[in-house]
Amino acid sequence: MQKILILDDDLDLLTVVKSLLRKKGFEVFAFSDWRKAWDAVRTYKPQLILLDVFLSGIDGLDICKKLKSSIFTRNIPVIMFSSYPNIAETAIYEYGADDFMPKPFEVNDMVKRIRHLLAKTHASA
Repeated sequence: MQKILILDDDLDLLTVVKSLLRKKGFEVFAFSDWRKAWDAVRTYKPQLILLDVFLSGIDGLDICKKLKSSIFTRNIPVIMFSSYPNIAETAIYEYGADDFMPKPFEVNDMVKRIRHLLAKTHASA
């Protein structure tokens, strides 16, 4: 079962996305706190991370940059999401995100993007 870690400070969104992804066959770890999520990345070794751009107290873009600059996490695909789609280019080109989804997003589109990145990552491994 493929593991996905979600980091967002919107607890309602976390609950819904976690439930929907589990129904699609993924093992999901959801966090609203960056420090707990960082520990979980090392513990659970997710195959993909879903990351909100705007988090309470910390910038999701900076988290993405940290993930992509660490030897332990740089190969984990990161899909960022935000209500501000104009951030997409910055998230991908300046901070290293592998994909970007504008909020609100459609679940089937999200699952399609996740599966595409997982297949791409698996093929290059």
